[in-house]
Amino acid sequence: MKKQVSVGFIGFGEAGLELARGLHSAGTSPIYVCDKATLDPARSLRLKSRARQVGAIYLESIEEVVKEGEIILSVVPAEASLAAAQEAASHFSPGKVYLDLSSSFPEDMKTASALVEPSGGHFVDGAMMGALPIFGHKVLIYVAGSHAAEAARILNQKGMNLQTVGKEPGQASAIKLILSISTKGLEALLLEMLLAAHSYEVEEPVLAGFKQFFVNGPEAVVNRFVGSDAVHSGRRAIEMESSVRLLKSLKIDPIMAEATARRLKWSESLGLDKYFQGVSPAGYKEVIEAWEAIGLFPKRKG
Repeated sequence: MKKQVSVGFIGFGEAGLELARGLHSAGTSPIYVCDKATLDPARSLRLKSRARQVGAIYLESIEEVVKEGEIILSVVPAEASLAAAQEAASHFSPGKVYLDLSSSFPEDMKTASALVEPSGGHFVDGAMMGALPIFGHKVLIYVAGSHAAEAARILNQKGMNLQTVGKEPGQASAIKLILSISTKGLEALLLEMLLAAHSYEVEEPVLAGFKQFFVNGPEAVVNRFVGSDAVHSGRRAIEMESSVRLLKSLKIDPIMAEATARRLKWSESLGLDKYFQGVSPAGYKEVIEAWEAIGLFPKRKG
């Protein structure tokens, strides 16, 4: 590919806008964009205006974007990713890169790859791992697939931040969905916590207590919580049952608290208290090794 690589966007919502804006500021030209919203005349006018503001050329179809762009970034909603890949694949020519950033299910990424690769296109599974309004086109993006390193080499020269995490489509999107268990789970837990705290008018001291867990950084939190869970999950489950009672007394549905109690009881059932002889392991790695040792997962080869 020549040094000045043309970039095309399928989808021009917040993600497409922020990425295109950053690439344009980094000197990338030309940039082509399209969006199904062109079917709505009023929204189409707004999107075309936004495209001009970030130095992009608005086209009317996926076919046009694929023909003009050398690297295609799909930033459509997850439910539209396969349809976009299928339509794009019918117009692909050999050597072009298709980077799917739709946060789709890992198996859908494999299906999308099977649609694109027969055309000679190079499919890459991608997952954006941060807030676009904050980081723009420099947001961390995990990429996977046999052509992931190629996409990273080209787009990182434009100021993007792609990091290869595997050679199989679906590995990058899996990381995002797995991480969402904690990020979206924490979001839901915070909502439930603040509902209860405000009922007692104690949100400030509750939040102060919450923050103290993070004084040594997130890695220390993971090691402390997961390590001590191996030994203390039983008594913590009992504590959570009391939290459930408290929420119910406030007429708050204890959705997250009940789920937490269930997971802690499951952890207690593994018998890791005896495995570690009542002494909390140093961190999460020892707990994972224990999971493998008791047969929860097969031991890794090599």
